[in-house]
Amino acid sequence: MKAQRSLAALTALAVGLLGACGDDEKKDAAPASDACPSKLTIRTDWFPELEHGGTYQLIGTEGTISKDLVNYSGAVQEQYAVGGLTELEIQTVDFNKSGSSALLDGEADMAYINMSDVIKDSAAVDMIAIAKTLDKDPQMVMWDPAQFDIQTPEDIKATGAPVLHFPATSYIDYMVAAGFMDASQDTPTYDGSDAQFVSSNGGVIQQGFATNEVYKYENEINWKDGAPADVSFFTVSDMGFDNYPAVITMMRDRVTELDACLKLLVPVMQQAWIDFLNDPKPIMDKMIEINQVHDGFWGLSEAVNDGGFALLESDGYATNSPDGTYCSFDAGRVQGLYDVLKPIYDDQGVEIADSADGLFTNEYCADAPGRD
Repeated sequence: MKAQRSLAALTALAVGLLGACGDDEKKDAAPASDACPSKLTIRTDWFPELEHGGTYQLIGTEGTISKDLVNYSGAVQEQYAVGGLTELEIQTVDFNKSGSSALLDGEADMAYINMSDVIKDSAAVDMIAIAKTLDKDPQMVMWDPAQFDIQTPEDIKATGAPVLHFPATSYIDYMVAAGFMDASQDTPTYDGSDAQFVSSNGGVIQQGFATNEVYKYENEINWKDGAPADVSFFTVSDMGFDNYPAVITMMRDRVTELDACLKLLVPVMQQAWIDFLNDPKPIMDKMIEINQVHDGFWGLSEAVNDGGFALLESDGYATNSPDGTYCSFDAGRVQGLYDVLKPIYDDQGVEIADSADGLFTNEYCADAPGRD
């Protein structure tokens, strides 16, 4: 009987412990299930293009396209819906407002902002980068090789040609400081269209993305005597500007507020990037459709996407971070970029943070996956 009583007692104890564990699991699950808002908004830095693919992957191909709002929104795909997040809005670029201003004004929860611009705006806007999108920056300057004999970045200055770019572009500041172009060539009149390049018959040097414009100008845009023609280019990294492009950035107080959410969300956001990179066609095709509905000057084609993606992979734009995740920032690389930019902005009278420390965090990348 003693043995039976002991067995009964152990059984009761086990049931009690299981019940207690169940209660603890319920207590742990409760905050996890509502750690995130039901909806988040991400502001990108351009119209939909393959460089945004991992973010569009979060919604997938069944979202809603709005021409009036110039956005794409919808339910987060089940495999990425964590912490109570169910809906995402992806906003395109606003030419009247920078990504940092959109964060500051509360128009977006997250924004694509180049790490160089996080540094540039660091004294004015208390924001922090939480994850990368691409590892290497495909931004470039391009030119007509038949008109300009440019073999090194220094040769750009010797041409005396206007260098068209968007206003307040940090790598242009770098190019002037490095002696790659003269301040008189600095022409911040680019609006993203091909109009000036075409009207000048390629008589200017122009910014762009190696993964996009190179194919377009060589195959689709009639810019050289009424036809496409070869272009040459340097990416910003070719010129020694080792930038992280379009990093996922948030206001610091919003990061603190969503800390529990971001620990769950950032790893699945980066998994979405890996899923996109492993099977890009569905999202790339969807982005063609989104741009068609938006009906602006910007568009994509299957050939542009295929050519751009091939370059993205062959030139290592979408590689893992040194820690093996597809997420984190290399502290030494960020510090090196800061060290390049600090004297430039000191000379311009632009105040930036005293240190690169605190401008990014890898905390939320700890459990992020890496590409195989």
